Amino acid sequence: MYWSILSIYLLVLFCQTITTRETSDILDHLSTRTPYRFIYNRDDAKIKYPNCKAAKIWMVTRHGTRLPSPKDIRGLRTTLKDLRDDIVTRHRLGKGDLTEEQIQRFEDWSSDILPSDAKILTAEGKDEMMLLAERIRKRFPNIIKNKFDNKTFHFRYTATQRAEESAKSFAVGLFKEHGAKAVKYAPIPKHDPVLRFYKYCDKWLKQVKNDTNTYKEVKNYITSEEMNTTLDSVSKRLGLDYMLSFDAVNLMYSICGFETSWHKDLISPWCFAFDQADIQKLEYYHDLKHYWVDGYGRELTYRQACLSIKTMFKIFSDTKSPNATFLFAHSGTLLKLLSHMQLYKPREHLRGDRMDLGRPWRMSKIDSFGANLAFVLFRCKDGDKVLTLHQERPVQLPMCDSELCPLQTLLEHFHESIHHCDYNDLCSLHTKTEL
Repeated sequence: MYWSILSIYLLVLFCQTITTRETSDILDHLSTRTPYRFIYNRDDAKIKYPNCKAAKIWMVTRHGTRLPSPKDIRGLRTTLKDLRDDIVTRHRLGKGDLTEEQIQRFEDWSSDILPSDAKILTAEGKDEMMLLAERIRKRFPNIIKNKFDNKTFHFRYTATQRAEESAKSFAVGLFKEHGAKAVKYAPIPKHDPVLRFYKYCDKWLKQVKNDTNTYKEVKNYITSEEMNTTLDSVSKRLGLDYMLSFDAVNLMYSICGFETSWHKDLISPWCFAFDQADIQKLEYYHDLKHYWVDGYGRELTYRQACLSIKTMFKIFSDTKSPNATFLFAHSGTLLKLLSHMQLYKPREHLRGDRMDLGRPWRMSKIDSFGANLAFVLFRCKDGDKVLTLHQERPVQLPMCDSELCPLQTLLEHFHESIHHCDYNDLCSLHTKTEL
């Protein structure tokens, strides 16, 4: 039922092909709704180093492209439908900057997605996972054999449809349709401190996620003159005789990303609302929010990821552990892991009173749908080494002198994470330590 509805919806919605440089500039800034096909590493050649052999891989992957949240779906079915009518009407009165072709796309636009379909993995999300798995297998044939073996493979996902279906699609990419049927998945714990540690960290929930002070810079940015200029710009481009609210413009931005992600080489008409300057300001809002909620804003946020890191190093040290561990989780998991590994850290805290144009902390690049972080253990003649891959590309960790980093260097640097990671103590509201 769902897939037939989505297929009809996509046929009705899209006929605008991504062709111009101007359009590409817009699509480079879709934040966490960026489809993985925009950024994946197309080089799938075997990764090898002299006198080294790949031995183990531990990989965390954000689920593939999904449908919006219930809130966004309700907004899509009400706010955006009414707004679409206003845009078309105003254009017929000679208002706004949209072309006839763009207006036609708005007239053709409709949505049959129901709140009950919220956050379901899409067909594009399944493709993202299958293709990712195929490339990973090609890069590390020594680790990943063509046939599943429960002793050498470990698959695990969170208790969500999008993570489960991502894992199963990934398995199809590794072992083909028939072979994937043999894959055994680890039981899902009621409380998952490895893949969704932040959901059960009471101290983080109180002191960070639900603390109004966390959103101070975000609120400052929403009410800034810079954002007010964007709201005015978008409203005028659409020909409206009133100023759109931030919530309405942010909803358009979100749906622009979602709808563009669902289908290859096609663009949502809601992306027409933005020029490059406007969409970069919306992108910064999401970068700012994720920085303070999921990243470097508070030490506790990324400290709590220690159990995941500890688990990874334990697997690398245990000769009897699986050679390939594939974990499927969420944006919140991946961003905290990236921060724990000290990747993409800005030189100073992101602020709401000015945009950091050169920031490495950019969701469109580091936290797309299907985003992934992998650690590969190499057995080398001069000792064990670890290669870190983000979005399938080798990255050099700040504490390492090269991409292929001595395991001992990492064990020493992450000594606290490995030997002093007491999750209960870290997350209990009864402990006095504040981070």
